[in-house]
Amino acid sequence: MEYSLYKKDGKFPCDVTVDYDNMVFTVRDSDTTGEVFNSASEVAEWIKQHWSVEQFQRPDDYYDLMKHLENSLQDEDKYE
Repeated sequence: MEYSLYKKDGKFPCDVTVDYDNMVFTVRDSDTTGEVFNSASEVAEWIKQHWSVEQFQRPDDYYDLMKHLENSLQDEDKYE
């Protein structure tokens, strides 16, 4: 899963990658700083702590991202 969404204050998109096949779990913020994680659950936790729906130009994009993350978390057990 790769997801891009735009913050109200950012010039660049926020990108989230959850790729079990290649074991890639990353977040890049609108200021181009990034984080690398070991699992989708760590990605979800980071997003919950650092982002909120009010920060984004299209709130539905944030909700869609969180829904996809929840679905990914259900699949995470298959890869452990």
